[in-house]
Amino acid sequence: MIKKLAKKKKVMGVEMIKILCIGDNVVDINYMDEMIHPGGNCINVAVYCAQLGYKSAYIGVLADDKYAKIVTDSLSYYGVEYSKSVMLHGETGRCSCQLVEGERVLGDENDGGLVKSNPLEITEDILCYAKNFDIIHTSCYSYIDNQLEKLRLAGIPLLYDFSTKWNNENVSEIAKNVDYILFSAKEELSQRENMEMLTSSVDYYGCKMSILTAGTAGAWVYDGKNVYQKEPYNVSGGAIDTTGCGDSWISGFITSYLEQAIRLKKMKANSDKYFLNQKNEEDFMTHVLELSMCMGNLKARQTCRIKGAYEWGVKIEDFNK
Repeated sequence: MIKKLAKKKKVMGVEMIKILCIGDNVVDINYMDEMIHPGGNCINVAVYCAQLGYKSAYIGVLADDKYAKIVTDSLSYYGVEYSKSVMLHGETGRCSCQLVEGERVLGDENDGGLVKSNPLEITEDILCYAKNFDIIHTSCYSYIDNQLEKLRLAGIPLLYDFSTKWNNENVSEIAKNVDYILFSAKEELSQRENMEMLTSSVDYYGCKMSILTAGTAGAWVYDGKNVYQKEPYNVSGGAIDTTGCGDSWISGFITSYLEQAIRLKKMKANSDKYFLNQKNEEDFMTHVLELSMCMGNLKARQTCRIKGAYEWGVKIEDFNK
């Protein structure tokens, strides 16, 4: 049974941000700790946003195997609604996971499972449902790139995570249909090359804002005018498990940023034309952006100090009984 969501919270007359995550779900089988953890980019973001106190929901293709129950049980526990998801016969995506000096080493056991072999179809029902949210999050692992233009019809801002699977060709195709893009830095490229994609995605390819994360090197955000950089918190404190750190960073960042942006928009709508000048507004949003990067840092730091993406798991021994 799906856990009931808490009543809507309001801060200064503004409802808390509502985020809809559409796409992938997997399990990470950690053979070192003998645990099975739920995960996947979209599942992680949905749970992290719920942990931060926001309303979140997930839509995806769920398998009818035992692994899927680990995923859905965790969603129910954290209050993430998933009633619009589709259940099909097949396998949940499985990743094998080992930890080496705090870093995860992953292997793919079944090529993404159902999410890849039978991607979610964006229906009119999903579009209507999506209109109740403030932002939609998806990723390259959701395999719905050819439906982003249709998803755009919901009239809701889109956030797209490329991970490290980006190049000029696919960014140029995706950016025109989304508002926010997240890249993971490619280790084989220079910092200059990674930064070029950060700025090009806005200046040439058309998205509103781009974000680049690079592990212990920090994160960068480009809003079309300025590049902002933030180093991670307490790197010297070490990491227990970096699984989900990038997902938790964007969860902390985007919810904080949108909450303040919506607050400003509503305050302007209820004030006269002399309320703020352009310089005042830019100053406010600059501070919001910097604070939101700090929020991303906080959530990522919290995540790297636990095992699994969000400390939910089942022992392999118990699962196999």
